Amino acid sequence: MIRRLATLLVVGASTMALASVGVAGANPAPTSTTLETAKADNKVLNYTWRRQETGYWCGPGSTQIALSTRISPPSQQELANFMGTHTGGTDHIGLVRNALNHYLGTSWFEAKNMADPPSQAQRDLLRRDLVLNIDNNYPIVANVVSGWRPPGYPGGTIYHYVAVVGYRSGGAEALIADPAGEGSGGGGWANVPRAYWISTENLGTWIGGKGYAA
Repeated sequence: MIRRLATLLVVGASTMALASVGVAGANPAPTSTTLETAKADNKVLNYTWRRQETGYWCGPGSTQIALSTRISPPSQQELANFMGTHTGGTDHIGLVRNALNHYLGTSWFEAKNMADPPSQAQRDLLRRDLVLNIDNNYPIVANVVSGWRPPGYPGGTIYHYVAVVGYRSGGAEALIADPAGEGSGGGGWANVPRAYWISTENLGTWIGGKGYAA
């Protein structure tokens, strides 16, 4: 593809564009839907946060958030049907890639797998993909497993999907829009905000063993 040559839990809606939540996750997210980019190394897409509608629709919820950056997205039920989501969740990141390409009428998205732990080359590619996608107004959806987790997350092994809708510090940090936020994933998720910044290094660790669509 030209663009590649150019760069080589399973776990309402409120519109927002930028969360000023730090890695510690202590600050609330503002409600503004616009970002005035003062520096070239920061960009956040306009998106609509969606609460996942069941405990196992994090895949459809994240995909719905991602699609909202470009279109008025279909319902989570439609997305769940398209991706074959069941009570165990959405089976793999390739199903999310297919949905993103289908509903956006594009072939932009590819499924990228990451080892556990990721290699340095995979971490470097994730950062390049983050900047490339967001600069071209395309979101990312990541399949993650805890393991590593953001502050406020419940304990245990958690298989989950999140949308990635922005970067700052030249791609060193990624903005996560989490459909399980504000308790949407259950009682243990009450301290998880809708959106928060994490380092891209930690995002790679979080994805390790799974993959992302970019």
